[in-house]
Amino acid sequence: MKRNIILLTLLPLFVGCGNDSISDTSSVQSYIQNLEVENNISYEKIVNTRGAYITSMCYTKTMDETTNTVFNPCYSCHTKGQIPNYYNDTNLQIEYNFPAEMMKNPFTNLFKDRSNQVASMTDSETLEYVRESNYLNSEEDILPALDLPLDWKGYRPDCYFNFDDDGFDQDPKGNYTGWRAFRYYPFLGTFWPTNGSTDDVLIRLDSLFTQDK
Repeated sequence: MKRNIILLTLLPLFVGCGNDSISDTSSVQSYIQNLEVENNISYEKIVNTRGAYITSMCYTKTMDETTNTVFNPCYSCHTKGQIPNYYNDTNLQIEYNFPAEMMKNPFTNLFKDRSNQVASMTDSETLEYVRESNYLNSEEDILPALDLPLDWKGYRPDCYFNFDDDGFDQDPKGNYTGWRAFRYYPFLGTFWPTNGSTDDVLIRLDSLFTQDK
């Protein structure tokens, strides 16, 4: 009889723990489903298995359909390298040397019509958006990390973009996060500040490289 009472007492605890696990799993699944719907992607299906090295930019149009003016954005990446880079792939400026199944742009998620969303944005809303941080809040919490489910197993953003004079990132308490910024030759065109964009190039150091000795 005593044993039965103990089992009955523990049963709600077991059920409660089980529900938490189910709830956690459900939250991750719900998060992933929202990502799939909003971005027209599949979390489980790999679309471009044969062309993982081919980026969406490689499908940029090279001719203006109205004026028939020809452009060559391909030279941005495909050039004759300089020492110590001996690679020369200038031929890819004039030919699509893709696997057959990659001749058609697989990045269909990039063609989502956002006309209604753009039309509904006012100038004041746009200015308000670009003038506030969408990465850190006033308490210096990383917003993209807070948006993830608590039991998210994937990458959780942990860089604070708070670099010291040597390029090492530090959290609000002054601890090194393992991220380091480095100088690089700016990529022409889209990512230039003159075209409304700036960026940082970072590397995540292995723990061995975050030590002085």
